[in-house]
Amino acid sequence: MSAPGRGQSWRFSRQVWLFLAAVFSFGLSQAFTGLFLNFYLRALGLGPEWQGLMNALPAVTLAALSLPAVALARRISNAHTLKVGAVLSVVGTVLLAAAGGPVMVIAGALVQGAGAALTVVASSPFMANNSDESNRVTLFSVQNALMTGAGFLGNLLGGQVPGLYAAWTGTPADGLGALRTALLVAAALQLAGLLPVLALKPSGKTTREGRSFSIQDKGTMARLVAPNILVGLGAGATIPFLNVFIEGKFQISYAGLGTLFAWTSLATAATALLQPLLVRRMGPLQAVLVVQASSLPFLAVLGFAPSLWLVTAALFTRGALMNAAGPVYSAYAMSALPERDRPMYSAVNVIAWDLGWAASSVLSGVVRGALPFTLAFQLLFAWTLLMYAGSVLSIYLGLYRHARRNAPAPAAPPAA
Repeated sequence: MSAPGRGQSWRFSRQVWLFLAAVFSFGLSQAFTGLFLNFYLRALGLGPEWQGLMNALPAVTLAALSLPAVALARRISNAHTLKVGAVLSVVGTVLLAAAGGPVMVIAGALVQGAGAALTVVASSPFMANNSDESNRVTLFSVQNALMTGAGFLGNLLGGQVPGLYAAWTGTPADGLGALRTALLVAAALQLAGLLPVLALKPSGKTTREGRSFSIQDKGTMARLVAPNILVGLGAGATIPFLNVFIEGKFQISYAGLGTLFAWTSLATAATALLQPLLVRRMGPLQAVLVVQASSLPFLAVLGFAPSLWLVTAALFTRGALMNAAGPVYSAYAMSALPERDRPMYSAVNVIAWDLGWAASSVLSGVVRGALPFTLAFQLLFAWTLLMYAGSVLSIYLGLYRHARRNAPAPAAPPAA
């Protein structure tokens, strides 16, 4: 296997550019949804426990459907699987925006989770099949940068929607109508992203016979998935509730909150685009270790600092460092595994990460419902910090040291 990430090219095929266009549009939509979902649930009369459950439900659905999504991708191709996933995502967001109570909210979350399962399982293999060692790390980094760049615009623009709606209708900016409008805009953005997705064409081989769930390289698969289990367990406790944490601790407006998360996304996008340079200098695994380990002190500041400017600085830096390592790790996984294992890795990784996310999200809702605001978030941030540190250690022991032990010895110089 050649060393991934060295001498990276920025040349992509038309199929890749269509995929990236859809990524940007769906990223805008996700920013709207992520910014307002917890406040929307609150406006519907659903408390912290429901917020925890509804942030967990798409993850549980995604985990449950990931293996069937692998079978589907192997039979109809990654491109066609992406199309089905995109349609389901649009339908799920529409159901969520139209909800009048918990039944429709649950239905929307379930359909969104189904769409996410198909999209997540097929995206990385689609990119891997439409790239090679010369541009794979760059492609994964650009895809991540577009997602986070879309998060910048989505949060910046999305934060203004409730205020504009309130000014137009004379209703409160935190009212149900204003928040529902923001989610409808999210659905419209997803609908726009359907157009490039529908133009995607199959590129890899499909499989209609044999065992759909077989794994060729189980050892590498396990070492790649283990760190993400810990990240999921840590992230679910705090990351989906950062908007609630910052609004509750500093009484910041929706517009201010949107601007704050927008600049965080922009910092992440910029850092993601620098990752190919870092990979060229030190290799993919060492780059991931350095970046993720560097994020841990900023996570501690984010959770425990008493002032908004410190929390803001930590939010920018932690998000940029932790998230920017993701595309490098994904590209390394795609290069380290045989082509047949790539959809299965996406599925197993999603199952592991999302079950951890779901469990800790539900627990987070219970903790926040039972304890005072400040104490609850202090405990939850301590848990997240512990899990993230364990993930870094797992990458070091399971992947980095293993790769160094198994690296071929340098050739002896020729005899004089």
